[in-house]
Amino acid sequence: MSPDKIAMLKGLLAASPDDVVRGLERAVCKEGSSGSLAAIGAMIETEVAMRSVRAHVLAPVKGLFRARHADGRPSFPVPALSLLWQALQIDKPDWVKQAQDACYYIDPDEPSPQIFDVLCSHAAGGLRAAEKPEYLAVMSMLEADCRGSTQTLILALDLAPIVRPPLLKLTDWLQRMTDERRAGARIAYRDSGAAGDGGGPLMFEMLAAHLKHPCQILRVVSAIMDHPGERYLAASELAAFGDRAINTIDVQVSLVKSLRPGMGVGAAEKAAQAVQEAVETITELDQSVQLYRDGPWGQRVVKLKQALASTVEQRLFEIEEAVGLALPMQKLRYSARLVSIVPKLDEPPDDGALRLAAGLLTFSEAVRGCANEGGFAGVRGKVHETVGARIDRYVEDVLEQIRLGDAIDLHRAHEYLDVAAQLMSLVRDRKAGGVVRRRAAAA
Repeated sequence: MSPDKIAMLKGLLAASPDDVVRGLERAVCKEGSSGSLAAIGAMIETEVAMRSVRAHVLAPVKGLFRARHADGRPSFPVPALSLLWQALQIDKPDWVKQAQDACYYIDPDEPSPQIFDVLCSHAAGGLRAAEKPEYLAVMSMLEADCRGSTQTLILALDLAPIVRPPLLKLTDWLQRMTDERRAGARIAYRDSGAAGDGGGPLMFEMLAAHLKHPCQILRVVSAIMDHPGERYLAASELAAFGDRAINTIDVQVSLVKSLRPGMGVGAAEKAAQAVQEAVETITELDQSVQLYRDGPWGQRVVKLKQALASTVEQRLFEIEEAVGLALPMQKLRYSARLVSIVPKLDEPPDDGALRLAAGLLTFSEAVRGCANEGGFAGVRGKVHETVGARIDRYVEDVLEQIRLGDAIDLHRAHEYLDVAAQLMSLVRDRKAGGVVRRRAAAA
């Protein structure tokens, strides 16, 4: 390849997201590293290795480079991370090489290599001086995204030596906060506050950015503040974390109300995920902060929890009717007084009705893990018991018609038994659905 093409490819790789680069790495490895892909493969390997070094060095601030949120949490444009790293590579290539060598000998039980923090501090200095073009490029991107972001990133980089040790211990802190760990968290919070105005809250933002469920940071907030009351926390500089948790619950409850699982399995999964996140956030807030029924946060949480449970129960109550549409019954009159309710097999199964029932049952199955905490476990259990018994009776009735040799379409009867098996797998489990299929096959 010509130098221009190589430079172009390097530029494209540098600007590509991590998942794209990993996909390219897998694709090239699958094809092999010989022939025309050899040069590209080597280029990708170099990029992957350098991104690993970047992830270690800039770990304390890396999570802040993300899509901007409406809730006001600090966020920087994702491409700015690459620009910042390129600035360090140009400005201090020998230090970057030291960091690269140090990455080969990282011991998770030992403190991180000092060169990592040195590079973060130097990056903060480069942005603060605003003299070299590589740092000016980073600043330009940051300010174009949000005015004042440069100062926030400078403070975050200044905090990197303070945040890095807690970041390595964060999982342990969340699982079990001992007195020793609580003392360490308080020292880190104190040092962060002393590093600059807003340093304390920013430390928690940096830690929360690495959590799959950011609301879990409330456990650390609670630990350093001795399980605070809502009024005390709401009046502190960390009030944003409580407000954000409640706003998150509000957003998820609204999403559950707007998404009808009957629209299909995809909508059901989105609604169930919203329920799970809302219940988890309610639990985290309730366990981390002393909420009061007459307090501003406590009142909102109670109302949101009631609204969530009511909405979920409404969806659960729709299951029985939906299953009835997917497995229709009809009245069969034998005489003036003798009437029987039997499966209606004169028309093919309704795909729309099946999607409706499957969507609602998928939703019900997905929220099972949070049903107790959400306050709708009792309704869910009764609905599943009723629907399961209804499907059992339907299967027995269809099999009885097949055994008696009634004038029915056998192919259609087996189609409805397959529908019953699909629904039974969602109502109970796959084993129960398999039993229905085996009985249908033997009929």
